[in-house]
Amino acid sequence: MNSETEPLVLRDLIRLEGRSKHVYSLYSFLVVILLTFLLYIVPDYYFLEEVTYSTAFSILKLYQFNVRYDGLFVDTIPASDSSFISSVINFFARFDFHNGRSPVIKALFINKRFAIVRACTAMQAGALLMALIIVTPAKPWDKVKATSLTVLALVLTNFLRIALIVGMTITLMVDYGTTYNAAWMWSHDVLGKPIGFFGTILFAFIIEGQNVPILNTVSLWIDSLLDLFSSKKEAKKED
Repeated sequence: MNSETEPLVLRDLIRLEGRSKHVYSLYSFLVVILLTFLLYIVPDYYFLEEVTYSTAFSILKLYQFNVRYDGLFVDTIPASDSSFISSVINFFARFDFHNGRSPVIKALFINKRFAIVRACTAMQAGALLMALIIVTPAKPWDKVKATSLTVLALVLTNFLRIALIVGMTITLMVDYGTTYNAAWMWSHDVLGKPIGFFGTILFAFIIEGQNVPILNTVSLWIDSLLDLFSSKKEAKKED
């Protein structure tokens, strides 16, 4: 079969040029945005919130932090908030099986509650990576392996991340007299967010190792964007 008529597979993305490259870039980018939104908002991740809570709680108890289960936190957006995003989230919240409630870890020494909400499941990154796997041309079995390994690695490392954030917040307040806002900033923002960022990069390489070249897809987006800027510059020069 002529190579020009073969289906787009594996690492052939780097061979796309001209209109084909730009069309695929725009199409894949829009599909990834849509799929990421749907994969994160639509499923009910309460089971994952429960598992994350239980595992993080066990890790904290293992290291002798004085914590206990403290009921449920209602994670809903007020009906008075009429913004588009809030309306969409509240619409899908009607279909969950736990009425927007999430388990809570309470640190007794500092009298603070830590709710394990959807954002604590790391499925923001999971939804993005799964969307990239779906749109990137590759063999179906390779996509299944990439998705399974990535989700497993993501969930397991996230257990440690959540326990580390809560444990560091407690330690900074109890041992060093730090205020809650400062302790949370250092543990969640300064430590937790970079861990999430570099973890996502690591997971991308795990996916690449399963012959699903998502980095080629991202590179294609960047290349198409640079082409757009360069073409505008050339048009201005001609004027």
